[in-house]
Amino acid sequence: MNRVTGICLGVIDMKKSLQFYRDKLGFKTDETGDNPDVVFFCTPGTKLELYPLDLLAKDIDPGNPPAPGSGFGGITLAYNAITKEEVVEI
Repeated sequence: MNRVTGICLGVIDMKKSLQFYRDKLGFKTDETGDNPDVVFFCTPGTKLELYPLDLLAKDIDPGNPPAPGSGFGGITLAYNAITKEEVVEI
């Protein structure tokens, strides 16, 4: 079965991004702070995450993170396998 289990958006301003998704669009989250390190929204099936853009770039390549303007759009997709066997199969 094809499935995307997580969408991560790299954001420059966590506070403004959180206010937009949570307070303006009404996305549900357990996060009550105004400027957390990371935010997960409770969406059906696929989780939406806000994460600092600079840290997301370092997560992609710690030795040579993609620079602004390099084509990196600040978005990652995740596929979480159910079992270790599924990882091997895929």
